[in-house]
Amino acid sequence: MPRFLVRTLLCAFVASGLWAQQTEVVLSATSSAKLVLAMTSPKATGLDDTAVATEFTAVLKRDLDESGVIAMLQEGLPADGAPTKAWKEAGAQWLLTARLSKSANGDLHMEAAALDTAADKGVFTRTYNANRIVPLRYLAHYLADDLVGRLTGEKGVASSRIVFVRQVAPGVKEIFQVDRDGAGLVQLTRHGSLTLSPTVAADGRLAYVTYKGGAPEIWGQRRKDGPHEKLFPTSGAGSMLSSPVWSPEGKRLAFVQGDRRGNSDIMVLDLATNRARRLTDGNGINTEPSWNPNGNQLGFTSDREGGPQVFLMQDDGSNLRRLTGEGLYNASPTWSPNGAMVAYVSRFEGKFDLFVYKLGEGKAYQITTGVSTSESPAWSPDERHLVFTSNRFGSSQIFTTDLSGRKIVRLSDLAGCQSPRWIRGR
Repeated sequence: MPRFLVRTLLCAFVASGLWAQQTEVVLSATSSAKLVLAMTSPKATGLDDTAVATEFTAVLKRDLDESGVIAMLQEGLPADGAPTKAWKEAGAQWLLTARLSKSANGDLHMEAAALDTAADKGVFTRTYNANRIVPLRYLAHYLADDLVGRLTGEKGVASSRIVFVRQVAPGVKEIFQVDRDGAGLVQLTRHGSLTLSPTVAADGRLAYVTYKGGAPEIWGQRRKDGPHEKLFPTSGAGSMLSSPVWSPEGKRLAFVQGDRRGNSDIMVLDLATNRARRLTDGNGINTEPSWNPNGNQLGFTSDREGGPQVFLMQDDGSNLRRLTGEGLYNASPTWSPNGAMVAYVSRFEGKFDLFVYKLGEGKAYQITTGVSTSESPAWSPDERHLVFTSNRFGSSQIFTTDLSGRKIVRLSDLAGCQSPRWIRGR
């Protein structure tokens, strides 16, 4: 449940191609429509047919199906050599073809093209070159993201990754990273202690809270691909620290600092000066900060009016106002990538569900319902999905959902997970 007192390969890849007449956006980012896409069997040279079927075709179809904007035509497919008219009559709006090859040294090459069946003209062409360390399934992810980008104007998230905390032994939690499809698990920290609350800057720098030295400290990277080092406090013993989160420009960290009386406040650390300033000041608990995409506002959880509720303020602590109006316990706010929505959790009858507050409407929408609890929401980079943890199968595991709440997918069967954060992969 939300911790109200204390919370918490880049693969060598080159893509090139022609995007002639591809400035038109077919679907808007908020459209609920889906484009029906069919795919002929990929032509492969130097690759095992079974590997192509399982590591490319199946992965691509799953990526596109989970994109929320493309529906794969699965039944009544014409033969691969059938004319465009036959695919149109079968229901396909776009027809995708792909040619893959593997060189003697293991490098991969792919040419992909999509045809508008109604106009009988090309709408997408792309060439991909990847060295031998890149798994074949990554080409599927890259192609899926580019097709979604062609369709909506914003690249998809098939090649994105999710960073999270997982318990690896009693009293020991570490930070891990996994691909959007649940594959490619990588352990990012090895402190052998409680390591919590990961946050990832836009350039990929990681920060988190660790108890490796006894008292909680904020550790992370001061520069891209740099070593992990202590960020706060720079000297002396620390107080109770939790919930660090990078500002959008990556120069500040908002975090929570507590005192021995059980109170906590939102702080902001300037990485250039190593100076931290307090944004909230008062008795009670102020926790779980989240930046808006412009970096000039923060959402957070506070019990200043009784039970926990979501509040908003400017990045200097001014213009404080309450966001959530319904429910006795609302917490864990997270601002959407375009700033139009705030996701959070609300407790009812002992369990938590996900909600999304649309700022333009001044209204909240419930996303999950059921007998299980859903916690720690975080947005996908394209704002079409949320990642969260749930105990619906027993132990806490990671799930994703679209904003309707009707398409909930378990990321993997890893147990003991918490605090997922969704990041771009390339």
